[in-house]
This record gives sequence, structure tokens and C-alpha cells, in this order.
Amino acid sequence: MDDKNASLEKLKAKIDESEALDMSSVKIGDIIYVLLDEKDGLTLKDGYKDRLKYIVIIGFTPEGAAIGALLINSKVDPSKRSEELKNCQYPLMRRNYPDILDYDSWLDCSDIFELSKLKISEKKGKLKGRLIPEDCERVIQFLKETDVLDRATKRRYGLIV
Repeated sequence: MDDKNASLEKLKAKIDESEALDMSSVKIGDIIYVLLDEKDGLTLKDGYKDRLKYIVIIGFTPEGAAIGALLINSKVDPSKRSEELKNCQYPLMRRNYPDILDYDSWLDCSDIFELSKLKISEKKGKLKGRLIPEDCERVIQFLKETDVLDRATKRRYGLIV
């Protein structure tokens, strides 16, 4: 009979391998789990220096070295108090993402984070899944039409030409 710890380690290795991220094949709508900090633009509270966060890829910079990403939050960020920013929170239903979300969550479409592909690789970001087509289409359409993001930002990530 196999040692339980050895079997567990093999299982963990298989899971890590299946979630390994090849940044050259990342697509719009991919959901990645990665460690972020304040240098990435994340606002941290309660003494945290960094946080593991789910991000959704929404575009790529023209030179291809970086991605534009949105954060998934379990609750609407309290700093998004204005009606305009509240309207930028897209609901993600747990039933559509049972292997990723523990409860209904929110995709914050009010702020695009630029993250280098190299940094995501160095921090061992893991591919966890993809937005369902309906959610991906709605989010990208919203990002194209919203006035919360300026034209230069939209252009930078290929949302508009």
C-alpha cells in the first residue's frame, strides 16, 4: 500500500501541473489565481503585504509584454460607493464557476490592472478556468462602452481601435 503522504504529494503535483500557466497561450476571459501586492495596484488592509487574488484577462498591451486584468472580489469593494462605480460591478454566479468560486462574487470592471506576463509567471500564477461565453461577451462589451475608462486605456488593451 502506498504511503498516504506520497500519494497526496503526487496528487498535488498533478493538480499543479494541470494548472500550470503558459503565458503565451493566455486568452481573454481566462481566470488566473496569482499573488498580488501594492506594487500591482492592489489596496491592502489589515496588515497584509500581499494577497492571492483571482483575476480575469481582458486584453493585452500592444507590445504583448503585459496583460490587462480585472479583479474578482467576494464583496463589492467599499471604496466603490458612487453609483457609477457600483454599476461597474459585474456579478459572477457560483453556479457558473463551481470549481473557482465559493459564493456569488463580483468582477470589478471599474479598474484595469496592468500586470507583466513575466511577473505572473514568476509568482506562479495558476490558470483556474475561463469566464463562460455569456459573461465574457457582456464584460468586454461593458468595458468598450463605459465612460469610467478613458479611450487611451481601452485602446491600450485592445478593447477599441
